[in-house]
Amino acid sequence: MKQVQLLFSNNVLLEDARSMQLDYSLTEITSESDQKTPYYGAKITKYLEGSVETEEISGISASKETVISMIKKLYLHEVTPISMVEIVDELVTEGCM
Repeated sequence: MKQVQLLFSNNVLLEDARSMQLDYSLTEITSESDQKTPYYGAKITKYLEGSVETEEISGISASKETVISMIKKLYLHEVTPISMVEIVDELVTEGCM
């Protein structure tokens, strides 16, 4: 079963005066075989002029606090879906969560 919870939202004014909205969500997945151990992930959704772009990484950690801390960093640095995978990989590799 999968649940998604919106944690943060940014409205970013671009250089050409357009407005972009970025939503940062926590995902929680529990497998049918082991419903006691949820795994948490992150999802970023970008809204720009009627188009929607989304990127999601599931199963980053079993620690909810760790993933929330990482999502907060993504939010503070206005990370977009296109660069999310590389940045999350770097955070996990460096242990900066």
